[in-house]
Amino acid sequence: MTMILKNKKWIPGQARDDSGLTLVEVIIAMAIFVTSFFVLIDAQNLNIKNSATSKKGTIATILAQQKLNEMLLQYREKPLSEIPEKEEGKFDEKYPSYRWEKTSQDFHYDLSFLVDMANAGKEEEGSEEEEPQSPVMTYLPKISDFIQKSAKEITVTVYWKEGSGERKVTMTTHLFNYKQQVAL
Repeated sequence: MTMILKNKKWIPGQARDDSGLTLVEVIIAMAIFVTSFFVLIDAQNLNIKNSATSKKGTIATILAQQKLNEMLLQYREKPLSEIPEKEEGKFDEKYPSYRWEKTSQDFHYDLSFLVDMANAGKEEEGSEEEEPQSPVMTYLPKISDFIQKSAKEITVTVYWKEGSGERKVTMTTHLFNYKQQVAL
């Protein structure tokens, strides 16, 4: 028994035209699409957050460099003893969430370890006779003392609020008094 298709109705005994999608296939496709969409949105949100964090760090670095340059200009021709040990403040209204702190301390750079190293090298060689000390070794303690008297270490730290905590950028440089006399 064969039925004929009239007016586009299905006739028993003939194959159906399955060119459409079932409801299950549509639901699975929608679930994949929605999941992918949310993953992309989350990735974009993370990218925006990282960009904002990077921007704040870049601004803090620029502000720290600016404060360091201001200090270098302010004390350029002045004695190192006039540099205060600590100063702090806030930036202008353009950067209300940033604050700064400048510290200075004497710069200790001890070169006497070089004398000790040279003497240890002589002891390892096992020479019995006393060799005259090199002029460089004689002057190293004096050079070390000169550096300590004519140098200051300057540190500028910029702080800013981020989330529930506080972040910071720190820059350090050294000022030297080039007019300091070397005692030889």
